[in-house]
Amino acid sequence: MDASRPGARLGERLRDKLPEIFIESGSVVLALLLAFAVNEWHDRRQEDERAAVAREAIVRELHANAKEIESTRSALAPVLASLHGALDAAQAEPHELKVELGLSLLSPAAWRAALATQSSQRIDFEWTMRVAKVYELQDSFLHVQEAAVDQLAALPPGGDADGRRIAAALLPRLGALAQLADGLAASYADVLGGDTTRDAAH
Repeated sequence: MDASRPGARLGERLRDKLPEIFIESGSVVLALLLAFAVNEWHDRRQEDERAAVAREAIVRELHANAKEIESTRSALAPVLASLHGALDAAQAEPHELKVELGLSLLSPAAWRAALATQSSQRIDFEWTMRVAKVYELQDSFLHVQEAAVDQLAALPPGGDADGRRIAAALLPRLGALAQLADGLAASYADVLGGDTTRDAAH
């Protein structure tokens, strides 16, 4: 009896099955590659959608902040006029000093959320850099505004006789605040394409 015959038949069957095995293996690999590609495309699409939502939220926030800063600029104008009037040496009579400084509530929430979720990485880089500079200027404005409020809170109550001294003390900081407000308004207009009057809820 030839003991090698069963092994030979097994080898022949294996050779016959090799093309089928290769085809099945190739199909499995191709299916896995397609699955990975579809999954990657789906993830990328979701990231793009999140980035679009984040950008729109930032734009709405900037519109709201632009309206807020315009209100602040309007409020600062008479304040500065009152301070300059108090320092006018040509006025013989004491000048009534009025300093009514409202607070600008400028929000960075949408911008910080985009950074925290890394949605900003899918937004146009040049636009993101411009927006980052606007928020840096906004932070500077809020810092000076806080210092101005602290200075106002520390003033002694009443007294027209002290009007000029108080005006001289307040004018540098409030003047700087007004300049920052002007620069911030221009920065909002630049990023928003000049449209800073659109309803923030649009």
